[in-house]
Amino acid sequence: MKRRVIVFLAVVGLFLPLDPAYTATASLTEFPDVQASHWAYDDVMRGVSKGYINGLPDGSFAPDRSVSRAEFIKIAVAALGLPIEEQRLGEAWYVPYTNAALEHGLIDPVEYEDGDYTRFMSRMEMVRVAVKAIDESTRNAGLLNEELMVKAVENGIIRGIEGKTVPQGTSTRAQAVTVIERMLTVLDGGELPVDEAVLEIAKIEYRIAIGDIWEEYQSFPVIYHDVARYFELKLLESIYIEDGHLKGYLPVVPEGTFYHMGFQVWYDPADKVVSSSTGIQHLISATTKLTPGEHFSLPIKAVDKAKKITLAVTLENAQMPSNRRTTIMYYLDNKRVKEIVNY
Repeated sequence: MKRRVIVFLAVVGLFLPLDPAYTATASLTEFPDVQASHWAYDDVMRGVSKGYINGLPDGSFAPDRSVSRAEFIKIAVAALGLPIEEQRLGEAWYVPYTNAALEHGLIDPVEYEDGDYTRFMSRMEMVRVAVKAIDESTRNAGLLNEELMVKAVENGIIRGIEGKTVPQGTSTRAQAVTVIERMLTVLDGGELPVDEAVLEIAKIEYRIAIGDIWEEYQSFPVIYHDVARYFELKLLESIYIEDGHLKGYLPVVPEGTFYHMGFQVWYDPADKVVSSSTGIQHLISATTKLTPGEHFSLPIKAVDKAKKITLAVTLENAQMPSNRRTTIMYYLDNKRVKEIVNY
């Protein structure tokens, strides 16, 4: 039985303006939890030297702790040197910084309608702030998140996580400082390396957002192969085996398209697990209902005797199927061992 356990720990840590004496000391010393071997060491030290970040009262930096909205907005405003108002009595420490960000178009009121700046900052929220900082034309322009993500990846501000944009993911304090340093590099006219594979994904996601997914084939609209592949891989990469079931998530697809799927379990016919002479169990039948946007669970007979599982999924045009086929094979430990793509 395979189990996945994810634990979320909510902690509070702020890039608060500290006592001047402490700040001066911090800028001359290294944080005990950010040694020279740490991947973000240079960025963190640059942030300290420029004065837009501080350590915590105990002298640490907590690089792996998730960054909050308030923290990121504060360091972005401080790094850009934007003027801020004095904090009023009874006002949350971050209000002068969020007000400055609002005034200069780095954030939009509708982005934080819940008014909760203490929540963890998503990668997409960071992208919106960073892109608006480097490109004034994007401020208050009502651009789609997907377009802003393309701009962030194109400029090297954001790179992928396992080849994906992961807009809803959170970031650590160290990653936040790295994003700020990249933002400052672009503002200073510097060039950053671009994650080309993730840029391709970001562009596909933008095309999906604006409906640019069709090409013409024999007078019929058919979905672009790269767009179809994007959805197919999202489904296939969600697959896992647990408690004798094949489980996964069926992503929502654009209007006018539909999935064509075949999930098969292969056995040694001599084991007589299934009646088929080929030893194949078909997990999807005419009565199986899989709904886009939902998780699914398909029972596997005698999973301990299964030799391999073949997963085939195609995203097709409702008017004229594009005759695409994608097949990916997995061992029972979820390891992909072979992939066949036929167009």
